[in-house]
Amino acid sequence: MNEKSNANTNLASPKTFEIIDGNTLMAQEYEPLKFAVEKILPHGLFILAGSGKIGKSWLSLDLCVNVATGGKLWDFSSEQGDVLYLALEDNYPRLQDRLNKIQAASVDISRLKLTTAAFGISSGLLEQAHNHLANYPDTKLIIIDTLERVRDTEFNKNIYACDYRDMTSLRGITDKHSLTLLLIHHTRKMSDSDPLNTLSGSMGLVGSVDGVFVLEKDSRIGHDAKLTIANRDTEGFCFKLRFDPEHCKWAFIGNDDGHMEEKLDEKDEWLLLLIDDFLQDTWSGTATELCDALKALDPEADLVPRTITKRLKSCIGLFKKENIIVGIDRNRDSRVITLTRQDDEPQDERE
Repeated sequence: MNEKSNANTNLASPKTFEIIDGNTLMAQEYEPLKFAVEKILPHGLFILAGSGKIGKSWLSLDLCVNVATGGKLWDFSSEQGDVLYLALEDNYPRLQDRLNKIQAASVDISRLKLTTAAFGISSGLLEQAHNHLANYPDTKLIIIDTLERVRDTEFNKNIYACDYRDMTSLRGITDKHSLTLLLIHHTRKMSDSDPLNTLSGSMGLVGSVDGVFVLEKDSRIGHDAKLTIANRDTEGFCFKLRFDPEHCKWAFIGNDDGHMEEKLDEKDEWLLLLIDDFLQDTWSGTATELCDALKALDPEADLVPRTITKRLKSCIGLFKKENIIVGIDRNRDSRVITLTRQDDEPQDERE
């Protein structure tokens, strides 16, 4: 009798939605969207992604200085305020050197706060952020360089859920404070017609943030690049940029229509991904040997020796963009395929 009574007592009340009708919603007055940098970088949670050593940190530091001084990033004005830059892959002498190179020493950058150490997402980062913001309530921008340095939460096979969980935790900062939190992240090695698909990790990252900036170089050894901006609450942008090695800044060149002269079809995209995973430095062998090596990575791969050579030939230019050089030669007995990973990263360009 008592057990039945307790069970009835513990029954939850019927669940309903918390709703608002259309007229009431339209009568509400909400604050307009605020920006760290007008038009392109609103308050909220954002990701800036690009390949390693492409120049993400130079762009980040320039952004920090502009917000701290109320300057302009290209033609876009910044909302002046305090800035917190978590340079977790740097040290203070390097940061001083970089600030000198971008000529930040010529202006008052006292509102720029820098640190080279932080706790992880699950071990105190949010508490650090909230305490810092209590001391500096006029903070408009926080940059975490890089995201991977603060990801100390447990991972399981559901990568999407893990990515979404970590982004939701970090959103706790922007939900409580009116500011922009920008996470510096890496892209995968292979290209894609949609830059957002190149982010390392799952689509849980893209789906859980307010916007994504993707920086892509036309050539690893060149200085020209494209910056794609896809925000939830603003229009999209695609800028042509050029890196100035003398002042270590990205200069605005113009708008880019995002057109790609060449695109991979689905099968060739998968072939590039397999070879990128398989290739260490240099590999040489026959078409049959290459098919066998790649099938060891993916037994379901649709690879046939008589067609793989033709597929490689048709994608030589696209493979080259991913720093993989394809050579096809014929010797006395057979046709030999040579794959070489090209490491032509400039020594004077850092993150």
